[in-house]
Amino acid sequence: MKKIISAVLAAAMILSMTACSEKGESTASDGSSVVDNAATSASDTESAGTGDSGASDDGAQSEKKLLSNPIPLNAEGDIDMEAALSYQTDFDALKASLDAKTVDPDKPVSENSNENTLKVFEYLRSIYGKQIITAQQMMDKNPYEDIVYYNATGDMPAMKGFDFIFATGGYLSDDMVDEAIEWHQQSGGLVTFTWHWNVPVDVDDHSKGYAFYQEDIVNWSQVNAVTPGTKEYEQVIHDIDLIATKMQRLESEGVTVLFRPLHEASGSWFWWGIQDRSTAENEVFQKLWYMIFDRLENHHKLTNIIWVWNGQSKHCMVSPNAYDIAGVDFYASSEDHSAQESQYSKLEGMNADSGKMLALSECGYIPDPADCKEKGVMWLYYMIWNGDFVYETVGNGIVKTDLTGTPSPNPERMTNEMLVEYFGNDVFITHSDLPEFPTGTKAIPEALTTWEYFKNGG
Repeated sequence: MKKIISAVLAAAMILSMTACSEKGESTASDGSSVVDNAATSASDTESAGTGDSGASDDGAQSEKKLLSNPIPLNAEGDIDMEAALSYQTDFDALKASLDAKTVDPDKPVSENSNENTLKVFEYLRSIYGKQIITAQQMMDKNPYEDIVYYNATGDMPAMKGFDFIFATGGYLSDDMVDEAIEWHQQSGGLVTFTWHWNVPVDVDDHSKGYAFYQEDIVNWSQVNAVTPGTKEYEQVIHDIDLIATKMQRLESEGVTVLFRPLHEASGSWFWWGIQDRSTAENEVFQKLWYMIFDRLENHHKLTNIIWVWNGQSKHCMVSPNAYDIAGVDFYASSEDHSAQESQYSKLEGMNADSGKMLALSECGYIPDPADCKEKGVMWLYYMIWNGDFVYETVGNGIVKTDLTGTPSPNPERMTNEMLVEYFGNDVFITHSDLPEFPTGTKAIPEALTTWEYFKNGG
């Protein structure tokens, strides 16, 4: 996965090297923190939105009904940091509040869930243990992954994965938010987001660019990131609230998000992962998770999130009342289409008392549905990574197509015949199997119909 992300980031990181980010509390009975009304209110022109220059979208958001709390913005359309910093997560109070609740895996952990989100959650629970949702991570605006599946089977995965990778940092783009909205509204597909969280390479000099791989960062303290009064903490608060504006836009468009922040934290490759014994003992990951959860749920009161925990280690466990789904990312070193029974067992063991749904949240090979059923390894969903994990390339991640613009499956990972067999198995839920959710239709994406038109000679 690293080489794929690095290739996609190459051009963006060149731009980000020249970009510089200018940037009365009490405890509530539910364990969250509260601030003065003046800090949390915002004028009509300061309601949350999105845009390439920050959080503003030129007033389009105001035309939609706001279901969550307005997010204060400054005159430049970025996060109002004075208001943002006036809210602080009380970790002890929040954990006590979560621990006091009964764990009920049949209900979302969010107390704010809107009607659309409840319908999605109920659907997930209804199929869990019986069928497996097919999913595909996206990155390029050109949907070559879709074409591979559709060309072979006349169908597509039921869920698409998107990334807030360009929502924070020096190179900002809302492309993936736009694509997620289009996918759900036009095609009725399910949506999941992860967040490759770009932070300053040097917290004292943002002109050096942004990164999420620990090895690329030279001056950023993980402990400071959860310590009020530090530059890292202010950056983290800014970024969480900026993500909240993106979530709020998705919310206003009727999109429920399976949100998977701080993924693969069991490793040290991302800056938020376990770096050493000290970060594990000081529960830095847990504090980051609770800050994100608290701000989005209790402060901004977003209504469209289903939470996916992807910590992958007992040292990264959080309260079962702070996530709905537990995920594991697994990339086999050689071709392996098995059900991944050992990964399932380990994840099940970490969540034995919570009854949470389990997902193969990233993988390099599609698991054989027949093997999954035979072994009782019924993931909620699997999600294949993008690019050459799906299609054949000519090198450097560049897709190989025929004269009609049709890519072929990467023969080292899948074939047309395999896709027909797997997608034809009733264990798998594909796009055509999904129910029609209230906020989307079931149309085939326009990009696919355009490709099909030219493939058939116009």
